[in-house]
Amino acid sequence: MGDKYLSLLELLRSTDDWLTATHLAEQMSVTTRSVRSYVTAAKAAALPYDIISASSAGYRLNRDAYFDYRAALEAKPDSLPSTPREREHHIVHRLASSTSGLSIDDLSSSLHVSTATIESDVKRIRQSAIDSGVSIDRVDNVLTLRGEEGQLRRLLSTLVHDTTPSGLLSLDTIALRFDLPALIDFKTDLIERLDYHRYFVNEYGIDSVLLHLAIAVDRVRHGQTLPDEIGEHNEDSAIVAGIVRELAKRHFAVDLGGREEWYLARQLATRIITPGSDATSNAARADTRDIETTTRAIDLVYDEYLIDLRTEDLIERLALHIGHLVERAQFDSPSRNPLQKSIKTSYPLVWDIAVFIASTIQKERDISVDEDEISYIALHIGSHLERQAQAKNRVSATIVSPSYYDLHIVMRESIEKMLGNEITIESVITRTDVRASDIETDIVITTIPLPFALDTIVLVQPFLSENDIDTVRRVAARARRTRRRSVIRGRLLEYFRPDTFFRNVRFDSPEDMIRGLGESLKALGIVDDTYVDGAIERERMSSTVFVDGLAVPHAMSMTAERPTIAIAVNEHSSPWGDQKVQVVAFIAFAASGRDEFQAVFEQFVDVFSDRARMAEVVKNSTSFEGFIDTLVHVIDN
Repeated sequence: MGDKYLSLLELLRSTDDWLTATHLAEQMSVTTRSVRSYVTAAKAAALPYDIISASSAGYRLNRDAYFDYRAALEAKPDSLPSTPREREHHIVHRLASSTSGLSIDDLSSSLHVSTATIESDVKRIRQSAIDSGVSIDRVDNVLTLRGEEGQLRRLLSTLVHDTTPSGLLSLDTIALRFDLPALIDFKTDLIERLDYHRYFVNEYGIDSVLLHLAIAVDRVRHGQTLPDEIGEHNEDSAIVAGIVRELAKRHFAVDLGGREEWYLARQLATRIITPGSDATSNAARADTRDIETTTRAIDLVYDEYLIDLRTEDLIERLALHIGHLVERAQFDSPSRNPLQKSIKTSYPLVWDIAVFIASTIQKERDISVDEDEISYIALHIGSHLERQAQAKNRVSATIVSPSYYDLHIVMRESIEKMLGNEITIESVITRTDVRASDIETDIVITTIPLPFALDTIVLVQPFLSENDIDTVRRVAARARRTRRRSVIRGRLLEYFRPDTFFRNVRFDSPEDMIRGLGESLKALGIVDDTYVDGAIERERMSSTVFVDGLAVPHAMSMTAERPTIAIAVNEHSSPWGDQKVQVVAFIAFAASGRDEFQAVFEQFVDVFSDRARMAEVVKNSTSFEGFIDTLVHVIDN
């Protein structure tokens, strides 16, 4: 019950909307009656905090009350575990610290639960223990953990992660569980020291490493250390090991020893350190073999997906990550990512590419890559694609600022600072004799009146005011919209032609209309009689009225010379089988260019799925130009 109501709370936390019992039941694969039971259990566990509201619309989390409840739990380090997962961690932590084992009766008494409850907890613990290489021995009523020190620590780490509802580790919780009140101060000093050495700290990874640190300090305090064998330090891990040694003594008054320091330094160096933006030669660099592996994987992505990721910057950063990934895999120490599930569900294409790259790495380096590690690859790919998209959306600009000391430099710096995400400055003209032929960018930002007129010219003051910035932003947005519509128009004109556009065409049957539109395509040599007959045969099998008012007849073969659409736009509806249509688009499918055509075709059908937009297209399509203009407008909006 405890795990289930925690799952329920996670679903409620994922949205501010009301969720019905039916929706929750489907998500949790249970009945609506079970959902109501979980709601009751959650509310009872959180008393006196009213964490869930119920209404005819369903259930919704009271966020303020929920976070007050969680804060109250974390503020009571001596409080008993309140959920099965928390009890499991408590039991394992006590067993790992005991040399003679613990009886089920003692655990039951100290946790104020029945022996049957402890039995159930131990049963769940066994699977996690097996996955970590640990066994739970039982003699009569006494439980004992058996396993190597590294395996015991892996089990403790797994159970802490499993008790974290959101996937994001809470340092406050870790500090309380392992009695390390200075843990957050340790993190602050660690980040400052790493920054001093010009290392970049990835917050997704550092808290996981600090969990390893907390477990190490706790185990050392109980006299349990890793085998005293120290691996070789590279330049990065040697620096980090020294930092860990100093800060552990300062904050925890413990001497970890060389093996522990080397272990933690390796965890840090393979999880959170990448070259900073101003990194010097002492920052991490990708190994040649890792670069070669990454380059091959990126080349294969282009062959498979036709997505070009072949840039030096991405390859260098991803190769460095892959080097760390391979090292973690060799030490069987994968890095968790709290965003793994959301990345997988929200960005399926990026995830698929990351899986493809991970598969290539697995084969080349003979390692296993789990979904957490795949999600980190996806972050690299997704951020790169997002930067590419932002770059494409930027407007190119020319600055005209006559030379006078460094005024033109000041202006450029101001624009890049305030509008750098929207504008790319490609040219700075410092002369007064500017000609229209000098301008090759989307907009012009000028401090002097120009002797020619363009609707993309922005006249500003030498020192930019807020009004100037607003004006530049508006003109940039207009230029961006104009460029976008130009791209849409260009794509539409690849598939629509004036000689295959018709207005108010009378027809007696779908076959009659198909043959009429087919004649216009045949006259251009785009299709032959066989294709037209194939379209009629397809129509007889099943109507091609996919959205109300629009028919899209087509053959099932891709034998047209090139993808083209012959279209008839009628003011009044006509029968098409059992339905009525105003627009008939005869699609000539071709094998070549099908990917680009498919994107345009989907946009076209999407337009006509909205009755208001269809009516606008029909009304304004009195000519081919009117049809294209209106189609561009409704697609862009």
